[in-house]
Amino acid sequence: MKILVGIGVVILLLIVLIVALPFLIDLNKYQDRYRPLIEEALNRKVELQDIRLTIWPRIGARVGSFVVQDDPAFRTGPFASLSSLDVGVKLLPLLKGKVDVEEIALRDPVITVLKNAQGQLNISTLGAKTPAPPAPSKPEAPAQAPGSPLQILALFAVDRVSIDGGKLSYRDESTPKPTEYTVNNLEFLLTSVHLDESPTVHLGATVQPYNLPVRLDGTFGPLVETLDVKSFTFNLALGKVAVGLKGRAVGGNLDATVNALQIDTADLPIALPLTKPVQLKDVHLTLHALYPIPPDTPPANQVDLTDLGLTLVMGGSAINVKGTATKGLANLTAASASINSADLPVAIPLTKPVELKDLHVNLRAKYPPKEGAAPLELAEIPNLGLTVAMGSSRIEVKGSVLGGLAKITANSKLINTTDLPIALTLKKPVEVKDLQAAAEMKGQEARLTNASLQLFGGFVRTQGTLGLGSATPPFSGTVSIQGLQLGPALQAIGTAQVSISGTANAELAVNGRGFTHPDLVKALAGTGRAAVKEGKIEGINLLQQASMLLKVVGVSLDNVKATAFSTIESDFAIKQGLIAVQRLLIDSHDFQATGGGTIGLDQSLDMKLNLNLSQALSQKIAAGSPIARVALTGGRLSLPLLITGSTQAPSYGLDTKMFAGKVKEQVKEKVKGAVGDLLKGSAKPDDLKQQGKDLLKGLFGR
Repeated sequence: MKILVGIGVVILLLIVLIVALPFLIDLNKYQDRYRPLIEEALNRKVELQDIRLTIWPRIGARVGSFVVQDDPAFRTGPFASLSSLDVGVKLLPLLKGKVDVEEIALRDPVITVLKNAQGQLNISTLGAKTPAPPAPSKPEAPAQAPGSPLQILALFAVDRVSIDGGKLSYRDESTPKPTEYTVNNLEFLLTSVHLDESPTVHLGATVQPYNLPVRLDGTFGPLVETLDVKSFTFNLALGKVAVGLKGRAVGGNLDATVNALQIDTADLPIALPLTKPVQLKDVHLTLHALYPIPPDTPPANQVDLTDLGLTLVMGGSAINVKGTATKGLANLTAASASINSADLPVAIPLTKPVELKDLHVNLRAKYPPKEGAAPLELAEIPNLGLTVAMGSSRIEVKGSVLGGLAKITANSKLINTTDLPIALTLKKPVEVKDLQAAAEMKGQEARLTNASLQLFGGFVRTQGTLGLGSATPPFSGTVSIQGLQLGPALQAIGTAQVSISGTANAELAVNGRGFTHPDLVKALAGTGRAAVKEGKIEGINLLQQASMLLKVVGVSLDNVKATAFSTIESDFAIKQGLIAVQRLLIDSHDFQATGGGTIGLDQSLDMKLNLNLSQALSQKIAAGSPIARVALTGGRLSLPLLITGSTQAPSYGLDTKMFAGKVKEQVKEKVKGAVGDLLKGSAKPDDLKQQGKDLLKGLFGR
């Protein structure tokens, strides 16, 4: 019984000792010994408060407050702080004189990372009393960084490291508009941190300003006293986006694979200028990089993508992308069986959907891109091919971009304007047959080297150039037309009152700047020649107009509202908004018209025609028009017509000044002849008197 009592007393004394030990031993008085060591290791001022031993739930120590001040060269204030730090050790190893850390727990840690206006990070001076020497451009051996986090972790044995309620802030003041990002609600758990073991890690947080939940789970190791990681596997979740990472980092080389079943752009933490969400499916890439990446070196130059693949899904459309990016050169291929314009995530002003079929494109590009390089010099496309499907219409497109020179060809058997995805002001559908076109683009110039097509039963060929990079781009070109049926063409355009039929041939050369009406009026210039055979001028009968102007009575003319012709020929020039008709010839069975004038780009008309009637028709009209009888020359009537108004509503009139001159000349001739007859004695005064009456009757109708 005494033995039991003694054992009980001993146990009680031990319990009392254990409970009282944290109060009997004051660790705060030892701060002057270990705080300088911590400050020297971190190269920062450190504040420690309320350090005490703990017995429960495990033996260890607790720091009630821990603050690491920032580098004064960057700012004043804490770089890192936490409300408490708990360190627990295992009991049995401790009884044997060995410290075996079981758990480290941090509560409410706050870390502020700052990039100043000069582009320097405040963490760059952490643990370094002097600036680190610049890294060699091509290190012969993996860079070893004594005291790096991974090495410290490998040397520090602990079963469990946890963070609860932490916050990490990053502020960039090197940009004109400073940006700041924060990681809130930090939860962190790291287990099995021992040499030759593979720790597991869990990380959870919310990233602001995106309000994006982030989660990372995985394992890496086994831990060694170097930077080598023989294997790592992580699952990363950014909101609804899930990505898997696997790989290794050994001998200064990082090899990894990244996989994602699906990434939806609507779930990304950045705002993209897309009208519809896009899905990236079956994303996979394999990368190789130096480890760690040398400082002050663009990561793009140090990371090689040896395998990249994904499927870009837009509604019912999909594009398969494959490629590599190594040693500063990216090689990509894209292929798609069908892409519908209605599925594209950008706004395109089309009235009807367009389908791109059998798309295939190869692209080569150097990275990072050369500063100031022209767009066509940023990448090369050795091979491009697709079919543009618009209803029943098809256009085969092929092309390439090499050495800053873009070439493209287009071919189509048939294009119907009803299939086009743009609004055209046509009264009737138009069919374009046997389209063949070739174009080039280099620098600031695009050139249509050759284009030909069949249109309205005729053949059209054109070529030209277009300047780029200007609000009013300069252009020049030529058009050749052979055998075009003018009537159906003008009917399709929809001329209201006057139209011309016949078979047309034309040659046109133009140049100018800009494509708005004011620009064309100001700068459009050119020359041309046109001819129309065997047709009609619908909507106007020139002979009827002439008879009306002459007030012809009692004469029956063709009532058809059209003017038939065998030939219309014209030479013209374009300048300052006017088409100057320099020579116009209209040849018909009943007349021949010659003249010229101007036609404005605003459809205004100012034309003068000299209508020379046939002898038979002249006599017929002269019989019903006294003044026409006076105007006869050699038995034929010549009428100077004026055509004004607009092409849609022309007005006709008689050039009275010119016509009066012709009548005056005829009167002079008749008077001269009558006086001559009188002097010769072949005529009597009464005859002269009667001729005068007849002449006055012819002039005035009385």
